[in-house]
Amino acid sequence: MNDFAERGLQPTEPIEATHQIKATASDLWAVISARGNLMNIHPFCSRNPVERWPGIDGVDHVHYYGGVHYRREVSRWCEGEGYELLVGPPSGQIAKARWWIQPTSINECNFGIEVISYVRSDADPESRARYEQKMINEAIPPYLRAVVKGVAHFAETGDPVQRNQFGPHDIYSPE
Repeated sequence: MNDFAERGLQPTEPIEATHQIKATASDLWAVISARGNLMNIHPFCSRNPVERWPGIDGVDHVHYYGGVHYRREVSRWCEGEGYELLVGPPSGQIAKARWWIQPTSINECNFGIEVISYVRSDADPESRARYEQKMINEAIPPYLRAVVKGVAHFAETGDPVQRNQFGPHDIYSPE
């Protein structure tokens, strides 16, 4: 498990996106727990190579259309309910992500992704504030909204999402 504090990183406020999905909890779980699932649900992902998946200690990679490459490592796996990931470039994790399912009826669920980003604790406060505003507070909410919409789209239609289906992203998938 990654210790962010030992690396001089501090957490930012969590950012979350949710979506009501017309699918059973078991069907939605099958979508988000499948090996290589990002190719069906992620509008900014060009490739999703898998080292180990599914389950605890699972590892995969997200290669974005914009050239960024992140490694995802499963730190917690709750069968049928969700999972937690350590995420970042191969050189080291910079965020924690939690994917969760909450059934609201037999045929509908709330689905969400929550991200806590970690930033350098030794940065001067003004630089840190600018970085957090641009790279976290402005960049992550539209990213998460697009991914949860992608999960809903695939779970409800069975059709994989297309690149930038819900709009482009300046960092991960520009036009």
